[in-house]
Amino acid sequence: MTSPLYSADIVTAGSLTARQRAAWAAMRTGNPGLASPYFTLEFTETMAAARADTRVMAVSRNGAPAAFLPLQLSRSGVARPIGGPLGDHHGLITDTPDLDLKPLIGRAGFGVLAFHGALADQTAFLEDCDGPPEVSWVSDLSAGYDAFIADCTAADAKAMRNIRARQRKLDALDAEVTIRIDDRRPEALDALIAAKREQFHRTHALDVFSVPWTRTVIDTLFANRTPELAGILSTLEIDGKLAAAHFGMRSERVLHYWFPVFWPEHAKLGPGLSLFLEMARELSQDGITAIHLGPGEYDFKRRLSNAGFGVVTGQIRRPSLTNDIVSAGRQIDRFARRLPLGRVSTWPGRAIRRLDKWAAIHAL
Repeated sequence: MTSPLYSADIVTAGSLTARQRAAWAAMRTGNPGLASPYFTLEFTETMAAARADTRVMAVSRNGAPAAFLPLQLSRSGVARPIGGPLGDHHGLITDTPDLDLKPLIGRAGFGVLAFHGALADQTAFLEDCDGPPEVSWVSDLSAGYDAFIADCTAADAKAMRNIRARQRKLDALDAEVTIRIDDRRPEALDALIAAKREQFHRTHALDVFSVPWTRTVIDTLFANRTPELAGILSTLEIDGKLAAAHFGMRSERVLHYWFPVFWPEHAKLGPGLSLFLEMARELSQDGITAIHLGPGEYDFKRRLSNAGFGVVTGQIRRPSLTNDIVSAGRQIDRFARRLPLGRVSTWPGRAIRRLDKWAAIHAL
């Protein structure tokens, strides 16, 4: 039996043919693991309109579309997940999850594919990841909101009692509480972004809104209202003042939990948790079967999840100058971690990762 002949080309989103676009949609429809808005062609097109370095690795098998890998291809030859620092989930749009990426990357012509949040059930990423998969948390609403709450209560009854106590405090306020699940006010979106930027600065985190393309993406998603992709702003106000807000994006069945914020003066009331539960309640009646919370060891993610899937971080490399530079940085990190310097031994690795995020957001 003749082995399939694979080829790979790096193309722009706008140059995908009608046949390729149809194949992309069909591959998503047939795979629940690709239900996230990150895997829609519309999200890649949104990124392409905001960033000139957006590309798609289009893979063919015997001349027919076999897979698509949306990415940001930097000037230095490093390919990163679509969305850069905004990309929580990444992977192949394909019906062949065991596709071997290494030879395809060589044919496509770039030196390093640095991935994070890549789907662990796609063996192409498992072979080159830095460690075991971590959990990307999910609020599974497929059996309805009440079943979701019952699952969370069974897993951590004390946490859910605390959440309900905060909800009762909010309900007992001598104030008008207004919740909008799909808030269309531009000024509310502006307020969320301003509060999020202040949080980034206060916590010394990377300010993803420090570059114009990020706001362009958010504004485009906010205006987009197709079934495949839409930006959703949700807000909770107390006496007309914002107490909590969230901006995320949804596909047909999945809401990706993206930019939550609450105003510190209302922290004791837990407005962010109350807003999340109201979002889950209402969106479960509007076709949403899952809220993807993303990876990370955060208490609220564990408490508000009743499912999850594995994601991995790593690099797929081929011989090149780009690979040599990246490899040198990794060797410095590994060497430093072996030294008996306590926390100091982690500094080189942390600096390298922060530099990589900075490069990703600036398309370098």
